[in-house]
Amino acid sequence: MGENSFNDPEMGEKNNKPLVSVCIPVYNGADFIEFAINSVLEQDFSDYEVIIVDNKSTDNTLDIVRRYNDSRIVIFQNDSNIGMVPNWNRCIAYASGEYIKLLPADDFLYPGCLRSETDVLTKDKQKKISLVTARKNIINSRGKVLFSRGYAKREVQVDGCAAINRIIRKGGGNLIGEAGVVMFRKEILLKTGPFNSELFYVLDIDLWFKMLTHGDLYVLPGVLGSFRISESSASITVVDTQKRDIVAFMGKIYGNKEFGLKRMNYKLGLLNVNILTFVKKILYKIIL
Repeated sequence: MGENSFNDPEMGEKNNKPLVSVCIPVYNGADFIEFAINSVLEQDFSDYEVIIVDNKSTDNTLDIVRRYNDSRIVIFQNDSNIGMVPNWNRCIAYASGEYIKLLPADDFLYPGCLRSETDVLTKDKQKKISLVTARKNIINSRGKVLFSRGYAKREVQVDGCAAINRIIRKGGGNLIGEAGVVMFRKEILLKTGPFNSELFYVLDIDLWFKMLTHGDLYVLPGVLGSFRISESSASITVVDTQKRDIVAFMGKIYGNKEFGLKRMNYKLGLLNVNILTFVKKILYKIIL
């Protein structure tokens, strides 16, 4: 399977496909994998499968995962480590549900997340909504909540092109959210293709933008998940690399008329990404 291609693996035909596929790719995730799995199993919603793809871990991740006795959990292990992004793509390729949520193994869901997001997509009979999201808490390696972030604090449905313009105008940050807090339709994924690692630090927002060319963004109020950052991921070197990827990504979006990015929003975005990078460096020095 190519890194940036999407094909359904040969799994055989399922008679009773779940409505939602929660996909958990993992590599050496022994410290946090239980939090991720338990956060799914404790949801007030049961029409789902949990697909875990282990990327040839060298710790006891698989031992932990195999302790679960739940028929909704399906476990795969790669023959060799194929890299993070290809493993993400392999994990979602196994999904048989109508809706998909990719949950990195060090993140977790809050109660009500699956039901709330599934309800939005299910009620959308005309399928105008491509993906649904909510606010998330940013936590450190010890689980301490540092701050929350999201597209909006109120419930709102936004035209896909309008959402793209707003996000770029504000500096190109991932206001839609990291993968764990987003749910999307599998049929949209089949149109856009999976995650593309060419710009590593914007691989999720890159996919969200592609999906928004096919429909609206729906934002739920409240916080429905956590995204974990570590000291290494918040280093000054990483922040500067993130800026580089975001600037390149903005140029890519502006150069493609399909996204409908206006010139003024592009110019404002280039200005704001510099401001946000400076603020992020100061913030990380304080909180980590």
